[in-house]
Amino acid sequence: MGHSPFATALEGITAAASTSASFVTDGAFTCTYTEIPGFIEQIVQLLDEGGTGQPSCPIVECPNTLAGALLCLALMKNGTSFVLIPPAQGGTDLKPAPNFCDYRLVVSQNAPTRDAFAPRAYLRKELNPGYNGRPVDRGRLYLRTSGSMGVSKIVAHTHDRLIGNARNVARKYGFSAQSRAAIPVPVAHMYGFGAEFLPAILTGASIDLQERTNLLKYLDREKRFQPTIVFATPAVCEMLKAGYKTPRTQYEVFVTSGQRITEELFRAFDPFVGGRLINQYGSTEMGAISACDPSDNIELRATTIGRPLDGVNLRLDPLASAEPEQKGTQLYCRHPYGFEGYIDENGEWIEQASPAGWYRTGDTAVRQTDGSIVVTGRADASVNRRGYLVLLSDIERVMEQLDAISTVVVVAGKEDKQGPRIAAFCVPRPGDSVDGAQLRARCFELLPHYAIPDEIHVTPSLPLLPTGKIDRQQLVALIAYR
Repeated sequence: MGHSPFATALEGITAAASTSASFVTDGAFTCTYTEIPGFIEQIVQLLDEGGTGQPSCPIVECPNTLAGALLCLALMKNGTSFVLIPPAQGGTDLKPAPNFCDYRLVVSQNAPTRDAFAPRAYLRKELNPGYNGRPVDRGRLYLRTSGSMGVSKIVAHTHDRLIGNARNVARKYGFSAQSRAAIPVPVAHMYGFGAEFLPAILTGASIDLQERTNLLKYLDREKRFQPTIVFATPAVCEMLKAGYKTPRTQYEVFVTSGQRITEELFRAFDPFVGGRLINQYGSTEMGAISACDPSDNIELRATTIGRPLDGVNLRLDPLASAEPEQKGTQLYCRHPYGFEGYIDENGEWIEQASPAGWYRTGDTAVRQTDGSIVVTGRADASVNRRGYLVLLSDIERVMEQLDAISTVVVVAGKEDKQGPRIAAFCVPRPGDSVDGAQLRARCFELLPHYAIPDEIHVTPSLPLLPTGKIDRQQLVALIAYR
């Protein structure tokens, strides 16, 4: 077995965790840290079978299961490069395997029930018919961006930088062998894998992997597992707020990320998790970038993303197309553990990055006097209407102040006579009823004429991507054109 930097880190953690009875579970199967090396060895042998040898760069369909987690650990310990994606849903894949992947590794979620966990029963290895034979450097992880604002990209990370990012997160939130980390978000994305799963593994924390969680499942697992650290999305927070009857006192930190959480939801949910809710800012390219401390006051935690993590630098530059009276500034990040760059479906570099360089996040932000950052919207989510620059996030923030409205998402479509057509999709608060025409009438009182949405839709929910982000492209397709 190859001896990668991750292998060295895992050996030390396995030895330390053996005295703390730490474990990893998915609800159906459980293994202790002392059992992990044996299961990893079984997976390596399985990948070697058939005379084909281990994949040089497989695509991994990874659910939130013990089998999926152990497969990722085996590949990282061996220094194997791999592409991480969510499992296929409804018989379709998120996207076809890139041409530089020689195999597809599929983790079954419907394997026979057994008395003891057996990787062989849960892992299937398939040749990728589109493989182009291109060699891939070892020690790389490839992730797809969500594509919520456009076309999805393939992001390249080194295993070394992933470990650095994970250790940074572990220091920030105090992960240890006594921590109990619940993961109800997909481990097939940077948020679940790089920002919670790896920090938990590298510190020997106990881990509860939750696949396709719902309220009843989460409440049951919470009662049995008693998590102290949770990474969730605003949608999970909304779900739990509706289901919780009493505050929880065991949480040391409850992190939300993936999609912007409204201040109203933040303030309503925070008491239920002991006043330990924080909003983490990050990206597929950079991993964890910035967050408040759980001990910060509610005003700071509810309205900002705090300060950068260790070694991370943030810079604000004027928004190039902004009017003089607008205060929008673009947020740039320099990260010691950031990505290597973007590659195409054939494994060729599209754009290479460097930790010494600055990454344009695509967000607009302002810095407060105490140094904390407030993210105000997307720089690329703006349109020019009648000669005015309109930030869609500005419309969202104004409309969220309307009575009975819980969430607002504003998107722009193709141009008509007035410019790009703007549509607002509004989710009402539970129990409230609102009318789109009435909401638009109120907008005339609150917004300048050039920022009034052309159409307003009231909907009980919004379409989500596997990452938990809102699928804005699906909303754009719903815009009416005349």
